[in-house]
Amino acid sequence: MRNDTLDELDSLPSLTTDARDHSFAGKAGLHEHDYAADARHSGRAAPAVVKSASTGPLWALVGALVIALGGLGWWSHQQIELMSQQLVATQESFARISEEAAGRIQDISGKVVATESNVTTGSEALRLQVKQLGGKLAELNRQMQSLTSQQGGSGKRFEQLSGDLKAQQEVAGKLDAKLQSLANEQSALKSAQGEQGKLAAQLKALDGEIAALQKQGNPNAAIDRLEQDLLVLRSEQDNRPAPSTNTAEFDAFRAQTTRNISALQAQMQNLQQQLSARP
Repeated sequence: MRNDTLDELDSLPSLTTDARDHSFAGKAGLHEHDYAADARHSGRAAPAVVKSASTGPLWALVGALVIALGGLGWWSHQQIELMSQQLVATQESFARISEEAAGRIQDISGKVVATESNVTTGSEALRLQVKQLGGKLAELNRQMQSLTSQQGGSGKRFEQLSGDLKAQQEVAGKLDAKLQSLANEQSALKSAQGEQGKLAAQLKALDGEIAALQKQGNPNAAIDRLEQDLLVLRSEQDNRPAPSTNTAEFDAFRAQTTRNISALQAQMQNLQQQLSARP
């Protein structure tokens, strides 16, 4: 992280000339002046002495070196300032990047927490669904077992119903035979009723003949003939086979016919008694 207090350079050596450099140059000039004066004095005293070499090039070199050192110091100072600025910019950029990274890390942490929450919620929902599916599967197993038992019971019931159906078919066959027999008996009853109607007509005719005979004077031959007819009708009535079914209408008709015949016989006997009582 950025720490400006430690990164700043408080003590940097200055490369510019100061008072000490000027005092040193002054002293050097004084020494040179004294040396020149001494040389003049010595020349006067000893003109044969050779003059020493000049120090101007040396001082020029020293000045050039001083200027070079001053330029180098200024350039170094500029580079240090530039590096300080770059360092500050780098620190600011690093701080900004650190803040952005912290924000991104916080966002990522929030997303991770939200994802974990969603995963937890999804896991709970998935567990609940699995539990529900397990319950449904158990219910289906129970239903399958119930259906299997019901199918077994249905098979037994089907066999029982098949037996009942066969028995009903046998009963239906017997009923068909009985119905056919009843139909035949009904046909015979109808024919018997027709014959009974004929007998009733004959009895009615005989009743008319008896009434006519009662009006006649000597009806013995006719009475004998009527008695024979009545006996024949009575024997036919008694010997006629009755239907197996107890039909109330047929029985009532037979009783009525029997009564009519009995009444005719009584009338015939009464008529004979009347005829016998005549002188």
